Amino acid sequence: MTNAPASDDGFAEYSGKILFQTVPFSISPQPTNNEHIPPPVALLSGRGRRLDDDTLLRLIVQIFTGRKEKVDTLVPALLERFGSVAALLSASNRELAGIRDMGNHMVPMIRVLQEAALRYNRERLPTADLLDSEQKLLDYLTARLARENIEQFRILFLNEQQGLIADEAQARGTVNHTPVYPREVARRAIEVEATSLVLVHNHPSGDPTPSQADIQMTQQVQAALEVVGIQLTDHLIIGNGRHTSFQRTGLL
Repeated sequence: MTNAPASDDGFAEYSGKILFQTVPFSISPQPTNNEHIPPPVALLSGRGRRLDDDTLLRLIVQIFTGRKEKVDTLVPALLERFGSVAALLSASNRELAGIRDMGNHMVPMIRVLQEAALRYNRERLPTADLLDSEQKLLDYLTARLARENIEQFRILFLNEQQGLIADEAQARGTVNHTPVYPREVARRAIEVEATSLVLVHNHPSGDPTPSQADIQMTQQVQAALEVVGIQLTDHLIIGNGRHTSFQRTGLL
């Protein structure tokens, strides 16, 4: 087997697929900035104090790079750009690439943290009455969509107990438009045996106010679902730290 050529982003190409490439990094036995970075052993044992975003981010950068100068320059830049660790974990590749001193290894590492956060929020979703756990659902959707640079349209397919059958991306569009085909939505709902569903899309502008096109599309999807006896429970628009529910605002 031939070795896959390494790429600059910390991944390797092989047979058309992206494979993880081993990225060497070291962990200093003693933190290089004891005033700001708690000992990792204390954190892993559960004895560490609750960390603010600055301290947590300093620890992350220290572990991934092992370099004090990276901690001192990169952490302030990241917090100035994103404001919080939560926002950083929702950042796009373009946003991350625009940060000076990110290097070739930090972006893939943040991608790993993002995927871990997404899976954590997905696992926290209840197996029934999903819409009754609004904050958990919003945490999951925000982690997935809030900082996308283009519109993405997703569907949450639900069973009779309002448990999540599937979360599927149906379309990706431009910065302000995503094409949606109501009959395709209805067809897919039948295929997965959903009894109801929730439409979800993001507004890259950060403003979740629905447009007239959003309202018309929702009405068209609702009409197509009614023909096959499937309920449209809600349409959620995810912005930056805000959201709109069609059901709560009387648009559905």
